Amino acid sequence: MEKPGAQRLYEMLERNHVLGAEIDGRDFPLNAFDCLQQWQQQRLARTFEDLIRQQAYRLAVNFFLSELYGGLDFRDRDEDMSKVMPVMKRFLPDKVLYIMSEAFELQAMSLEFDMRMAAYMEQQGYRELDMARYCETYLACSDRPGRERQIQLIRKLGYDLDRLVNKPLVNTLVRLLRGPAHAAGFGKLQEFLEAGLGSFRALKDVRFFNETVYRREWDAMENMFAGQEKPFGFE
Repeated sequence: MEKPGAQRLYEMLERNHVLGAEIDGRDFPLNAFDCLQQWQQQRLARTFEDLIRQQAYRLAVNFFLSELYGGLDFRDRDEDMSKVMPVMKRFLPDKVLYIMSEAFELQAMSLEFDMRMAAYMEQQGYRELDMARYCETYLACSDRPGRERQIQLIRKLGYDLDRLVNKPLVNTLVRLLRGPAHAAGFGKLQEFLEAGLGSFRALKDVRFFNETVYRREWDAMENMFAGQEKPFGFE
């Protein structure tokens, strides 16, 4: 019988794999999608500028807000799941696989929202974004429970990763996975996991980081659903 973490990771990788295929489709509004993601990356960089300036938080900010929450290109990481799962199950505890599944759930949620927003931008003929257009697009394509889950998952993952980096066995297993992962053809997926653990190992204050990201993103979400013109506190 498949263990819960392994099964859930497979499901989340499959979910991302399907999304990647849709993005690669001929009819997908890729220009709008790229425009949206660039705008969001600039917004995130401004929202968390103070953390990015601090070496103790920079790696974790980049991992969460670029690799996961920002929804950047991921397809090379998980395109061949038939190779991924046997090696992952052999080398990593199931609880690690479960945490990885949550990371890929967050990535999938971010991509799904971005894909809806890109489709809306295409329908409206938006070739560029400003704050007003972004808020309009966000509200047209978002459900409140889904956005809440997205932000809550960021917070949970932060604490879960912190628990993992304090387990020497887990860190050793991840390092041992380098060779088999590259040999099996999913080296980028292994590097993704190692980068996540490394970014949290460098954190100065995990609670401060997690709660700062959570509060700022939660407040911004509430501001947008309330119809505020400056939901992020700047133009």
